[in-house]
Formats: sequence, C-alpha cells, structure tokens
Amino acid sequence: MNDRLSRACLNLRVAPADLLEALCFLAGRPSPPAGSHPVRRLYRHVLHAAASLPLGALQPGDVSAATEVRAGLLNADVPPPSDAAARCIQHTVDDLGPADLWSLARGTAMTRDDLAWGAAATLARERLEQPDSLDDIAAQTIVDEIAERTPCRWGRHHSDAVRAALYRSLADLADVLLEVSEASPTPLAWRTDDDVRRASTVIGGVAHDVVVHNAENPPSSAQPVWHHPSPPAAHTAWQWRITNGPTGRAYHGCGPFHSALAARHAAECAITALAAGRCSL
Repeated sequence: MNDRLSRACLNLRVAPADLLEALCFLAGRPSPPAGSHPVRRLYRHVLHAAASLPLGALQPGDVSAATEVRAGLLNADVPPPSDAAARCIQHTVDDLGPADLWSLARGTAMTRDDLAWGAAATLARERLEQPDSLDDIAAQTIVDEIAERTPCRWGRHHSDAVRAALYRSLADLADVLLEVSEASPTPLAWRTDDDVRRASTVIGGVAHDVVVHNAENPPSSAQPVWHHPSPPAAHTAWQWRITNGPTGRAYHGCGPFHSALAARHAAECAITALAAGRCSL
C-alpha cells in the first residue's frame, strides 16, 4: 500500500481492508455492494489514482474543482495534478453506454441532487457561450426523465448527465482521501455513552473536553433515485463540541457531518489546530 493510503489508514485508525468503507462514510455515501461489484472496483481505481498524487501538492477540493472546470461550471486555474486526476476519473466512465452507466448510478446511490448537477453540467457544456435562462427547468426535466425511463430509452442528454454526476461523486471521494491523508489528527481515547462519544485532552495545562453527538437540526436525507443494496439507514447528522476549563465556559463546535466517524476525525483535527495555536475557542 502506498504512502497516501497508509497515512489515511493511520489517521482514521482503520485497517486497510476497511479504508474504502471509512472514506465512503466521510463522503456521505453508503458502502458499495460487496464482492467484485463494478462500483467497488471503480472506487478502488479512483482511490489508487488519487493516492498517486504527491503529498503536499494539493488541497482538499482541488479534484472536485478540476472536475467543475472540465464541466464548464467553473472558470479557474487548477493545479496540473488535480486536472490529471479529474481526467483519469472521466476516462473511467467516458465510454460506457446507458446500461453500464445506470448500473454504476444505482450502485453509487445516486440522488436527484447528483443528477441535477450532472444535467446542469451537460447543458453548460453545450451553451458555454450563451447560457439559457431556462436551463434550470431543462435540467430538472432531464432528471425526471432519467428517473422515469429505463436506460434503453435514455437519449444522449440523459447518459451525459449521469456520466457527469459520476464524475462529481468520484471526485468527491478522491478529495476525501486527499483530506484524510494530509490531515494531522490528534488521536483521542473515545468512550461511548448513550450514543455520545466523549474524550478529553490537556492543552497548555488546561483540560479540554470533546463531545461528538447528534446534530440538533440534521439535514434532510437525500434518498437514492434507485434501489441500493445497502442504502443509508435513517440519516443521522453529527457534530462535535470542544469545551475548556473546569466549568466549560469557552467552547466551539462544528457540524453537521454525515457520520460519527467524520465528526470524530474533524474534532481530532481541531484539537491539533488548538494545540498548535492555529485557532482558539
């Protein structure tokens, strides 16, 4: 296993065999179907491509930004390595027909929001010089038709929209790996009490308590358009909170996150930043 994947396992404290599932948790997507399912193979291919990117050369979000630039939705300069990663992601699905695209869309638990982004990207590429004010309506029509029709009845717009949506979800997964492998979390000894994760640490002689718990206002769950073998359970959002001192008068929190693992990882990164003086409560 190369260095970036090894660092991701170390930072998340998971075994190599569990890394893909952990990254899916952080990306807010269900694990791909077990076995040699095409989605699992696709995810592993994308992660190995992202893992080959040099450490310290990119920021989390660079691959997604490069994907948006290639889709015509963003006008910006992106680092060459992120553009190369976006190109690699595109090549994985460029030549697929409607049936294969539908299989991957279903296996990745694609939502209507995903399809809407893909439809918007498809229309933007066609109308780069003169955007149409009705493109939002046109994109929604494409989404409705994709969801209602069988793949054999998809047209070029439908296939291109699904293909673009796959570009985006795969780029998000690649960026999660970049973030995790570049992070410097402080490992905390977590204990669980009634679905609340608690830990404590001392920074500058002051005790800090860390809590990971359910978010008060979780976002609405985006349901997959098609049946998924292991769809997300009742969606629960998480947040973290850090307090200091004996009375916990100063505190800071952040959320919502897709999973307890994501909130825990973010809290441990926040502790590192506090200890280094890069932020304060």
